[in-house]
Amino acid sequence: MTGIINWNELRKAMISEGRRRRGRENSGEIWDKRAEEFNRSTKGRNERTERQVASLPLDSDCTVLDVGAGTGRLSVPIAKIAKQVTVVDQSRGMLSYLEENMAAEGLSNYKAIQKRWEDVEMGVDIEPHDVVIASHSLGMFDLQEALEKMNSAAKQSVYIFTAAGKWFFDDFEEELWERVYDRPPRRGRGGGFRSDYMLLYNILHDMGIYANVEIRDAEHVQRYESLDEAVERWKVRREIPEENEPLLREYLAKNLEDGNGDGLLFRRRTKSAMIWWPKSESS
Repeated sequence: MTGIINWNELRKAMISEGRRRRGRENSGEIWDKRAEEFNRSTKGRNERTERQVASLPLDSDCTVLDVGAGTGRLSVPIAKIAKQVTVVDQSRGMLSYLEENMAAEGLSNYKAIQKRWEDVEMGVDIEPHDVVIASHSLGMFDLQEALEKMNSAAKQSVYIFTAAGKWFFDDFEEELWERVYDRPPRRGRGGGFRSDYMLLYNILHDMGIYANVEIRDAEHVQRYESLDEAVERWKVRREIPEENEPLLREYLAKNLEDGNGDGLLFRRRTKSAMIWWPKSESS
């Protein structure tokens, strides 16, 4: 049955609408604007981070490449174990926070490359690493091309953490989004469709890579000192127009929990997928 559906081309069609809507916006600059809030929001995900890092085949002799590393949620703890970490991200703002986070832990065994993964050249910008990882960072238009490069960059194995089903949008937030923007919620940066693990897995299958998949339950908890702080941070992260702040405030007032002396909590339960394969099975 292989070949009846071209999964990579199907995904391109799914995300094209969002790319047209985004127009000529520079995605690196967009992430620069969100870097401060992103850094703040990811620092509280210790349990999830520890579980992901523990899943990786790390030791003091290995080298790791993190594609779309962001502010270093995974790269920083990995650098405490591995010999060397190379991080790739298109956003200077994200990498600035990553560098601060590395310095705060006294780490210097890393190299930061500010480039889109699509523009990274093997043998010029990077050499193969033992382990290649990507966590919720595969928003490239040509996903097959991106995966092929990740596979070629790995000596031993590749690990991808991605969504399984709905990710950050639950039914209530979809209702909020439709009221704010008068259209269905976008799936991923800039609109369109945020594919979960099945599309990615099918693309890998068509490439002759028969990957392993583990579906995990995940809980994400965001902490805020006040409703006002939550509103301001959500406005930045979800780019909600000022005139629609009352709708956002109403939504958060209903969904924030009392943290029993630890401010207000926004709790969301989701499922995620870890997809991985040893290089020997994909060569």
